[in-house]
Amino acid sequence: MPAAENIMLTNLGANARADLMVDGDYGESDRRIIQQNGFMTYAIVADAIGISLMIRSQARIISPLHVVEAGGTAGVFPDMQQKAIQVPVFAGEKIVFEVRETAGVATTDIMLTIETPG
Repeated sequence: MPAAENIMLTNLGANARADLMVDGDYGESDRRIIQQNGFMTYAIVADAIGISLMIRSQARIISPLHVVEAGGTAGVFPDMQQKAIQVPVFAGEKIVFEVRETAGVATTDIMLTIETPG
């Protein structure tokens, strides 16, 4: 399994939407396009309440809209050994981690740790 990549999005605005795979602090992630069939493993946390997440590709919803765990510390990434979630992915898919801020909090930080096949 390849090494995990850490993606952080700082200061997501109140009531804003973003794609963590494109809008992260360091630009577009190389893991956005899946190289081979397998399982994507990820763990995500936010530093405030009110963050929702939906994971999708072009053609399907991988994980329906759900609430992201709050209580993280900005810059501290979640532990894959304790919080990892696995979902099946397929070669050629372009993954979208769409986050939405729903609590009207102006500066929310989101930390994602992700591993993809290939």
